[in-house]
Amino acid sequence: MSIDERIEKALNKIKLNRFTPYPTLNSGWTQTILGFYLPFLKASRPTAIHSLKLPDNDQLLIMENRPKSWKPGQRVVLLVHGITGCYQSGYMQRMARRLAKRGALVLRLNLRSAGPGLGLSKRAYHGGSSDDTREALKWIEQKFPQSPVTQVGFSLGANITLKAAGEDGSRPTGNLDSIVAVSPPTDLRESVRRLDSKESAVFRKFFMKYLVKDVQKLHAKYPELGPVLVTKDMSVALFDEIFTAPNAGFNSSEDYYRESSSAKYIPEIKVPALIIGSQDDPIAASEPLLDIPTGDNIDLILTKHGGHVGFLGFGSQWEEVRWADEAVAKWIESFLI
Repeated sequence: MSIDERIEKALNKIKLNRFTPYPTLNSGWTQTILGFYLPFLKASRPTAIHSLKLPDNDQLLIMENRPKSWKPGQRVVLLVHGITGCYQSGYMQRMARRLAKRGALVLRLNLRSAGPGLGLSKRAYHGGSSDDTREALKWIEQKFPQSPVTQVGFSLGANITLKAAGEDGSRPTGNLDSIVAVSPPTDLRESVRRLDSKESAVFRKFFMKYLVKDVQKLHAKYPELGPVLVTKDMSVALFDEIFTAPNAGFNSSEDYYRESSSAKYIPEIKVPALIIGSQDDPIAASEPLLDIPTGDNIDLILTKHGGHVGFLGFGSQWEEVRWADEAVAKWIESFLI
């Protein structure tokens, strides 16, 4: 089956037309930037906040949005954010709102040291933090033992989600029975190369500003971690070599990229999966997805335009200007709730 046939098959499943960007928004850069800054309908305040202690005593925070109609045994959706994100990120709020309206109990995970979780962990999250999402799935199984679970990852969280599912293969953790990945950087080395290019200077400066600020706060909370050796003016590759890799226990940034990129794990995914990517994504290359052998359990949707977690295009109502959000919601609603 060709790529076009696979895409058409996936779209037919969820009864959704191919993505068509708004006029003048056919640039990956424009889609990415406006996708971040365009106003959105926010999620309601969490109905509960949970703290999850990890085996090394670090903690994760999980924000729960439970619809009044939800009953034990119905679906739980775990959302995983991307780089510099947290439960309050726009895509996390938008998806929590949509899925809660459709009847799912939504849990927004804050990875190590992210958002309000800063200061609760000595280590920081990274692109291969699949062990931490597994701990979250085990916790969900204990708290909601009869409920099936879908894990949805965005950007770096999408890479983590794909990696975890591939590592688990035919033995998924807890009650996980399906996953979704939106704009996954399946080749971390290539994504870092793109961020460090001249064309992506604006994105690199944005990410580095917040990454370094978080490191500074982390080291201020835990002085025993030593001096802060990273600066906002350095490349992402150097940041990963000096901070990400050693903080996460990797020998080098190359070791980190090699072991954490999800591309090599995707062929081992056995649960139903939806992967959404864009050919003009300025951060996460879509090319690896074209070369990865995947089974019938994986629905792959690659669009010509859409940028990185952008996908601003036509919908039947205001809320559907976020085409990928609606695709994810329809995929989960039509088959899994």
